[in-house]
Amino acid sequence: MLASSGTTDIITFFVRWVRDASPSVRPSIIMTDRNQAQIAALKVVYPQSQILLCTWHMLHAIRTHFVTGQFQALWEKIKRWVITEDPAVFLNIWDEISNDPSAPQSVVNYLQTEWLPVLHMWSGTARREQSIFEEGNTNMLVEAYVV
Repeated sequence: MLASSGTTDIITFFVRWVRDASPSVRPSIIMTDRNQAQIAALKVVYPQSQILLCTWHMLHAIRTHFVTGQFQALWEKIKRWVITEDPAVFLNIWDEISNDPSAPQSVVNYLQTEWLPVLHMWSGTARREQSIFEEGNTNMLVEAYVV
């Protein structure tokens, strides 16, 4: 899709065109970055599909909120937190992150307000028991083949 504007309407038009060209394809899971226009369009065109967020894009967004080299222990915890499939481990790591006095409060607040409300879209705990066809944590595979 090439467009001068990535509005929800334009993306919806394109995704509908793809859907109509391939009516037998009904994705159970769609992986994307956190582009709100894309997510809104996908929800309109494929309301039964589960929309997941790409792990790479999520970690990339988080690392723009602090210098990971200065807070290496925090960065390692965040990476483990994102991919763990065990709900108890997930909660334990979050407790460590949110109660760590050396962690920048701005990062903790960012994770709490921007990522916890949508954890069903990115957390490894939400990706348990997927079939081999549903496994994956990045949309970079598709992007890599498009280049």
